[in-house]
Order: sequence, then C-alpha cells, then structure tokens
Amino acid sequence: MSHGNSKCLLLFCALCMMVSSPLVAAQDIETSPDQVYIGVYLNQVYDISLRDNKFSVDFYIWFRWMSDSIDPLESFEVVNGRTESIDGIYEDVIEGFHYASCRVVATITKFWDVTDFPLDDHVLTVEIEDTDNENFKLQYIADCENCAMNPEIQIPGWRVEKGWGEVVDHRYQTNYGDISLPTNSESVYSRFIYSIRAIRPGLGYFAKLFFGVMIAALIAFLAFFIKPIDLDPRFGLGIGAIFAAVASEYVITSALPDTNVMTLADKLHILAFIFIFLSLAQSTLSLKWYSGGKEKMSRRFDIACFYLFTLAYLLISFAFILTR
Repeated sequence: MSHGNSKCLLLFCALCMMVSSPLVAAQDIETSPDQVYIGVYLNQVYDISLRDNKFSVDFYIWFRWMSDSIDPLESFEVVNGRTESIDGIYEDVIEGFHYASCRVVATITKFWDVTDFPLDDHVLTVEIEDTDNENFKLQYIADCENCAMNPEIQIPGWRVEKGWGEVVDHRYQTNYGDISLPTNSESVYSRFIYSIRAIRPGLGYFAKLFFGVMIAALIAFLAFFIKPIDLDPRFGLGIGAIFAAVASEYVITSALPDTNVMTLADKLHILAFIFIFLSLAQSTLSLKWYSGGKEKMSRRFDIACFYLFTLAYLLISFAFILTR
C-alpha cells in the first residue's frame, strides 16, 4: 500500500471515530436513568397491632431531581401498605433541582415475627416505589443525610431507635398478562426503604403477662405440704392452677396473629401445664402410698417433689428466656 493511501485510510478512521463518539455518548445519556434523591422525616408511629399485622405511620417525604420528563411526587407509592391521605404538597425549583414534598399518612402491613414474644424486637419499614418508571428509567438515591425521625415519637411499651434509609432493586417476575412479552419476563423497580427498630425495654411487660401463670404453677406445688387424704385442698390447688394457666394462655393468644410459630409465651405456658399436671400425678401416687400405710414414704416423696419441681420449673423457664 502506498504512503498516500495509508494516509487517507488513517484520516478516514479518524473521521469515523469523531462522528461515532458523539452518537455513543448521546446513546449513553439517553439510556442512563433519571436520578431522584428521596428522603423521609418520620413524624409519628401509632396503632401497632400484632393481632392484625399492621401499624400506622405519619411521615413527610421529599424528592429532588433534574429531569423535566418525570414527576416523582405524582408517581410514588407506599408498596408495603395503603396510603390513607396525602396533603401539604409543596413544589419548587431549588438551585436547578426540581423539589417536591408532602405529608403522608399510611397503614403498613407487617407480618410480625413473634417467636420471642413478649421479649420481641421488630424493624418497622416504610417502602416507596415509583409506579410509572422501572429502574432503567428512574433510580432512587437515598438522601440519608437529611432523613430523620421526630425525637418525640413514643410508642407505648416500646423504645424506638434511630432510623436509617436505603435503596434496593425490587424484581417482579411476571409479564402482568402482556402476551407481547415472554412469560418469564421480569421488571425491576428502584425501592427506597426507611426503617426504624422498635424494642421492648426491660422486663416489665413480660412480668405483667407471666407473673400470674408462674404463681399459679408454684401454688400447685404448695399442695405437696397438704396431706394426700385431704382431697379437696390437695387436688383443688392443682385444678385451680390449670384454669389460671389456661386463662393466661387465652389472653396472650388473643393479642397475637394466627400463626403456627411456637412463641416464647407458648413454651412457658406449655411448661406450666406440664408441671401442674405432674403435680396432680404426684398427688395421686402420694395418696396411693399414704392410703397403703406408707405414710413416711409419702411424706418424704412430697417434700422431695416440692423442691425438685420448683427448682426444675424455674430453671427450665429461665433457660427458655435466656436461649430465645
């Protein structure tokens, strides 16, 4: 190849690169998602209901973005609950950014993990998505620097820790019945999650719930100091303790959602039922020995069982609590 032809070829390649580079850059600009800064100020949390799997929140939400083709305030949705009201809408342009904010009241669906009830802690979340734009069109960016919660938030029976915000991609593996798309197609949306942790402080609530059933079990053990032939008081204490434990179980169960999970409360009640039943079985055996003329053996059996049952019941109860 001649020197002149090589020079022309190099010039042609350079011109192609100069023409194609702006096209590639323009294509990248067109396909890059609009970035939207999103933040939340949590004003209040109320109506926490373990039984109904829900709680309510009152919060302010804001958006900042550059593009003129989107309106995040109009297209956002609380995806893990139901929006009850939106008011206090404010819109402006601040330093080249579109800005919009509003106040939202929503009822959030929360499927509680009650395994450790009543010593349970929970993370409460508000989850926001844009309903009109997938993540290749709109990408949330958490405005964590400005997210906050009202320091005066109080939830009876709970201590609330400082919240945090994050953005995740959420996938929907369906074509929503659009037969122009493959059956296994999926869509991905940017999701903003603001979370707070609610903790039950101390053992006050636990003591109020379980003081009765524990006392009932210990009262059943007091029957060991009554002569086996005194049938009414000897067996009456155990029968009364059973009814007290059943009533306690009913009250606690009525405050929890229907679940197959074995909660700490269930374990402690079942333990009480077992030991109360064993106390009645012990009284039956002691009565048999006493009536058969083995009074000293019956008496020693009663005293030994009182200390054994009391110690075993308390140790196993504390083991359940400490190993939850």
